Amino acid sequence: MCVDLIIDGVLIAQVYNMNKIEGVAFPTPSDATFQFGFGEIENDKVLIPHIHKRVKREIETTSEFLYVISGEMIVDVLGEDEKFIERVVLTDNMGLLQFIGGHRIELKSKTKYFEIKQGPYYGRDFDKYNVKFDNI
Repeated sequence: MCVDLIIDGVLIAQVYNMNKIEGVAFPTPSDATFQFGFGEIENDKVLIPHIHKRVKREIETTSEFLYVISGEMIVDVLGEDEKFIERVVLTDNMGLLQFIGGHRIELKSKTKYFEIKQGPYYGRDFDKYNVKFDNI
């Protein structure tokens, strides 16, 4: 299951519940700067062997994928204008892919998670800035 967070026609993020998937899907638009797919396979399957070509791409945003293995993560999604968009609660086997903007993240005790970001990483001062958050 995939839910899009769209503001003024712009895809800000997608929320995935991996507990509610059937079949194979790639819900990210083909022009999105970060691609995500998921699947549930009923029978053995071999994917066609392939090599990913080196392709020069120009990317101006940093996408970030958050995934909760177990526990609870509360993500307050923020737009590029620093305004609150939506609160997303991720629990076991749920993920959020944010394409633009930022977020405030609260992790509950004993939560296991991972995150993936686009590189290269040029350091905190170059890559991001802190915002005052009291929008809720």
